[in-house]
Amino acid sequence: MSKSLSWHALESDPDLWRVYMEKLGADGNSFEFIEIYSLDEDYPPEENIYAFIFLYPDNGSTPISNVSSQDVHDNLWTIKQIDELDSCCCLIALLHAIGNNLDNIVLKADSPLAMFFEKTKNMTADERAVVLLNDQKIHQAHEETAEQGQTAMVDSERVGYHYIAYIVSKNNNLYALNGSTRGPQAKFIRELDKESFYSYVTREIKQRIHELNGDIRFNLIGLARK
Repeated sequence: MSKSLSWHALESDPDLWRVYMEKLGADGNSFEFIEIYSLDEDYPPEENIYAFIFLYPDNGSTPISNVSSQDVHDNLWTIKQIDELDSCCCLIALLHAIGNNLDNIVLKADSPLAMFFEKTKNMTADERAVVLLNDQKIHQAHEETAEQGQTAMVDSERVGYHYIAYIVSKNNNLYALNGSTRGPQAKFIRELDKESFYSYVTREIKQRIHELNGDIRFNLIGLARK
């Protein structure tokens, strides 16, 4: 068996992510990444947000998903963060964000992302992870992006931080998608009603910060309509 590709961790940088996703074939005219500077529910971002990606300190424990039966009805796109992809939580979160917004994000024909999502559309989360692990075009773009970061590249090991994505399903249900969970990667949070996607996500993040004893080493970036 050939040795699997080595993947390095990515920085939390919206400009870097945009270049990365464009390199993989996402049309830059259909999306942008925006940094969210406030968790004040009364001041939501003006942009139309498709997904949020949340970076927070990782204490090393592996969470257990409490997915509900609504996941089946919502037909979410999920991917597992297998051991060989242990430093790829940023990429996993990006794929969760885009993979559940393929009606909104334009992918160029025959691009690495378009081919990846087409190839894996009927696969399980674990099967998608194996395809990703061996996708040389995505890997090359990933490593080129990691090299452009402001900090030293981190090898495949626990990097001290973790990324998850928040998305809204076609049935207007809010989920947290976490590739590293034991069990299903989708955690059903609630059905959205009159309150905004942003309000519920900031509430979830405030609770996460409370669980981290007030640790504010986090970052929140939105995948938005351009």
